[in-house]
Amino acid sequence: MTLYFNSVYFSYPSSINPVLENITAEFHPGWTGVTGDNGAGKSTFLMLAAGILSPQTGGISGNPGLYCAQRTDDLPEDWEDFFASGDPEAGRLTARLEIEADWPYRWETLSPGERKRFQLGIALWKENELLAVDEPTNHLDRDAQEIIADALASWKGTGLLVSHDRTLLDRLCGACFFIRQGQGILRPGGITKGLAEEDREALEARRARLRLRNERDRLADEADARRRVVEGSKNRLSKKHIDPKDNDAKSKRDLACLTGKDRISGDNYRRMKNRVEKLEDRIKKAPLSGSPKRGITLETKTMKMDRLWAVPAGRLPLDPSGARSLSFPDMVIRPGDRIALTGPNGAGKSTLIRFLLERISEQTAVLYIPQEISPEEGQSVLLRIEQETEKNRGEILSRFSRLGSDPRLLLQSRLPSPGETRKLLIAQGVSANPGLIVMDEPTNHLDLTSIRLLEETLREVSCGIVLVSHDDAFLTALTETEWAISRDGDLSIHAKYAEV
Repeated sequence: MTLYFNSVYFSYPSSINPVLENITAEFHPGWTGVTGDNGAGKSTFLMLAAGILSPQTGGISGNPGLYCAQRTDDLPEDWEDFFASGDPEAGRLTARLEIEADWPYRWETLSPGERKRFQLGIALWKENELLAVDEPTNHLDRDAQEIIADALASWKGTGLLVSHDRTLLDRLCGACFFIRQGQGILRPGGITKGLAEEDREALEARRARLRLRNERDRLADEADARRRVVEGSKNRLSKKHIDPKDNDAKSKRDLACLTGKDRISGDNYRRMKNRVEKLEDRIKKAPLSGSPKRGITLETKTMKMDRLWAVPAGRLPLDPSGARSLSFPDMVIRPGDRIALTGPNGAGKSTLIRFLLERISEQTAVLYIPQEISPEEGQSVLLRIEQETEKNRGEILSRFSRLGSDPRLLLQSRLPSPGETRKLLIAQGVSANPGLIVMDEPTNHLDLTSIRLLEETLREVSCGIVLVSHDDAFLTALTETEWAISRDGDLSIHAKYAEV
C-alpha cells in the first residue's frame, strides 16, 4: 500500500501557528524514518497517517493504519486476543520478545521496557498494511533492541518510524522524512545519508545568504556614495546663501539645473537604493539554515565532602513479596564520580535509583530526571514554569531553546511532549546548582540534535553523575565507572566506560 499526503494542513485549537503545513509526499512499502526536533510534529504526523487525527485541509489516501505510541501508560488493547489466538505468529512474537503471560495482570509493576516489548508485539501481530511506530527502542535493553530491529525488518507493509536510534534508522529505512518548522521534505536513504544531505543544503543556504549580503553591502556602499553626490549637488545648487541681488549667481544655478547632470545623479541614487531594497527582500525570503543550537552550561558544584552517598553491601527487594531481589556490594558515590548504571529490562535499575534518592543527604542538591513522566506531570511542569517570575521564566525558556526546541511551539501546544518535558526539567533544574545529577534513560524521547546537545552539556559539569541508559555511545562519552546488574540480580562495579 502506498500512503499519499496531499497538501495536508493541521493545527491544534490552542496553536497560533500550524503544526504541519502543506505536507505533500508519497510513502511506499518499506520503512520511512520520520525525524525532527522535539515538538516539531512527528507524533502528530504519525497519528494523521494512521487516521487517528484528520487534517483541517488537504487529504490523506491509503487504508487507516495502526499507531504504536511512544508512551506505555496503558495496557494495549486486544491483549486477550493476542494470547488466546493460538496464532503461530503470536507464539513466535511471545518467544522472541520474551513476553510473559502474567504481564497484563501486573502492568503497573512492569518496567517501561517490558511494557514496550508487549506493546510492539501486539502491534506487529495485527499485521496492518500501515504501521506507524513512535520510538520503538525507548526503554529497551541491548538484547531487546536487537530483537525489535529484527522483528521490524521482517515486516512487509508500509511503515513510518520515529526514532532517535541512528543504527535502527540506517538499518531499516529506505528514505527519511524531515519535519522542520511545519514543513516536510523526503530524502532517500537512511538517517546518516539524510542528515548529510540536510547539512549540505544548510551549508549551501548559508553560502547563498552570505552572497546576497555581500552584494547588498556592496550596493549599499555605492548607493551611499551616490547619496553624498546628490546631497552635495543640492547644497551646491541651493540659492539659500546667495545675495538676493546677485542675479548672475542665481542664473548660473538655474543653468546647472537645466543641464540635467544633477537630476541624473538623483535618478542613479534612487535606482541603486531600489536595488538594495530588493536584495534585502530576497535575503528575508531566502531559506534559513536553522538557528544555532549551542547547548547550555549547567551551573553545578563539586561538594566539599568525601562521599555524597554510601551504602554497605546488602540486598534490595524488587517486589513486595521479596521473591526477587538485587544483591549489591558496598556502593559509594563521591563528588565528581561519573557512573553508568546498566542492566537488562526489569533487573532493578529504576528501583536502585529510588533507593539512592531516598537516602541521599539533604545537604546535596540533586537534579533528578525520571524515566517516565506522565502527560499530567508534563503539564504541571509547564504550569510551574509559567508561574515563575518573568526573569526566571525567560531564563528557563532560553535554556529550553538552547537544548533544541522552540519555546513558542511549547507554549502554544499546552501539552509538552515527553522529550520537551525532559528539557524543561533540565532547564529548570539548572538553578538548583546541583551537586549530583541522576538521569534515568535521559535520551529516551529526545531527538538526535538534542541528544548531542545534552551530551555536550553533561560533559562540562563538575558534579557527580549517575546515568541509567541503554545508549552505549552516550554512556561511553560521559561516564567512567559502570554499575552493572546481571539477569541473576547481582550488581558488580568496574571501570568499563573510562575514556580518559
